[in-house]
Amino acid sequence: MQVTDASLSPGTQDPSTPRRWTRLAAFWATPTGKIITLATVLAVGLRILTLTQAGYLRGVTEYDDGVYLGATIRLLQGVVPYRDFALVQPPGILLLTTPVAAFAQAFSTVKALALARILTALASAACVPLAGSLVRYRGSVVTLVTCGLLAVYPPDITTAHTLLLEPWMNLFLLLGTAAAFRRGALASPRRLAWAGAAIGFAVSIKFWAALPAAVVLGLCLSRPERRPAALRRFLPGVAAGFLVPVLPFLLSAPDAFWRSTIADQATRASVAVPIAVRFAYVTGTLDLLNSKGQVSLVAGSHSMYAASWAEHVNLSAGVGWLPYTAAALIAAGIAAGYWFQRRRLTQLEVLGLVISVLSSAAILGYSAFYYHYPDFPAPWLAISMGCAAGALAGRPVIRPVLMVALSVLFVVIGGMQYRDTHTSVEPETQNVSHLIPPGACLITDEVSLAIAADRFTDRPPRCPVIIDSLAETLVRGNGVSVYGGADQLPKVVGQWRAWFARADYVWMSPPRYSDHRIPWTPSLLHWFHRHFRPVNSFSPSIGRLYKRDGSPR
Repeated sequence: MQVTDASLSPGTQDPSTPRRWTRLAAFWATPTGKIITLATVLAVGLRILTLTQAGYLRGVTEYDDGVYLGATIRLLQGVVPYRDFALVQPPGILLLTTPVAAFAQAFSTVKALALARILTALASAACVPLAGSLVRYRGSVVTLVTCGLLAVYPPDITTAHTLLLEPWMNLFLLLGTAAAFRRGALASPRRLAWAGAAIGFAVSIKFWAALPAAVVLGLCLSRPERRPAALRRFLPGVAAGFLVPVLPFLLSAPDAFWRSTIADQATRASVAVPIAVRFAYVTGTLDLLNSKGQVSLVAGSHSMYAASWAEHVNLSAGVGWLPYTAAALIAAGIAAGYWFQRRRLTQLEVLGLVISVLSSAAILGYSAFYYHYPDFPAPWLAISMGCAAGALAGRPVIRPVLMVALSVLFVVIGGMQYRDTHTSVEPETQNVSHLIPPGACLITDEVSLAIAADRFTDRPPRCPVIIDSLAETLVRGNGVSVYGGADQLPKVVGQWRAWFARADYVWMSPPRYSDHRIPWTPSLLHWFHRHFRPVNSFSPSIGRLYKRDGSPR
């Protein structure tokens, strides 16, 4: 008599059921499994290779990474964000980096910064197999296009080079989506609860994740048979995933939390980046443009210097036709693929398409724009383009040829990405650290400088807590940034003078950056140079260190 599952005694296993590791091995041996594996290896390789370049592991490469790691270190020291210092992002990233901050206190902030960068690169690469697992039911072509595009997508590689929010937000969004969908359709109610928790935590990392959360909820509510599960499982899961990490900080300073993370962010003024430059980032055509916005196959490494390059292009004649053409081709390809589907679109295809459109529109229309913003729509664009490519692939007989051509294309693009970084050099600050005695009160407009010099953890009690100089100016100016005229607000200028008056050392980044973070006025500049003197020569990459001249405070 055949033994059924119901007749198995507790603790026994049906011998006809393959072991989990056997099933897993069988999956990776499939064509789609091999594609996902190779694409993941390519993604990891490109992102780790970036970190092997001079200064990219231990040097100063970004402003934001110092803010997130520095805020977490201060949190472990009992200094609470929003209440004790300004922060304009939700606290999810602080909880994620708590082990790294503990590592910094046990060893050094330099090593902790390197660890945070390695983990972020791996988080970015992990999005490739997650996206592939979502679409593998559609076959090899769809899987190859989805995974290949995400593995070599320039903004995704650039964003993964240090501790930024988008790779971690995408990781939890894709974890939640993978739990919510199975073979393109919404999964069981139990899985929806876990999906909601992961997506809710993604919202606690960056509020942008609320947009995909709303789209998933809309899909659940659009299916009558799924509405009860959406209201009883998914929605509470999202609420729990968001509120558990956020609520303690919200309760500690409700007004400051609301103003800094939402109100001030929504109203802040920033550098105007032309729409053509934004399209160049989103479409990945940035690497084909030189500093004058002209098409060049030897354009060089612009993507790692995205902020300054964008400002340079903003003053130039424009970037020409390439970004618009690329955007039009991508949109036309996706539209054609979805239009010529011979079946009804799956819920996953609808999800990818809607999020691609909404997230791209959001970053193209937002007042501020930075090189890591296009990483928000990256996985959804890859999924949409992959599904469209599967519909346009044609007869099965030509698919092997198409897959070979696509594989070669992705390898070539990956080579271009490596070319853009292998000659890059970022500054290290260890040669400045000996000028700052441990335990001195150091104020800087870019806390990454202090972290990379291992002069951040030791803070005397009298020293002001300034983690994000941009946020301090923005929040104390009630949403007015330096670009918006914060130097015209005596309260903000006076606060910076009071902070400087308590410092032993002040480390200023180059004026092209510090002038947009601190509300300098002629009076404040005059006062500063009367009380501080430079102790090292000016560096165009890490600025200059100043020491109090010894006069009474």
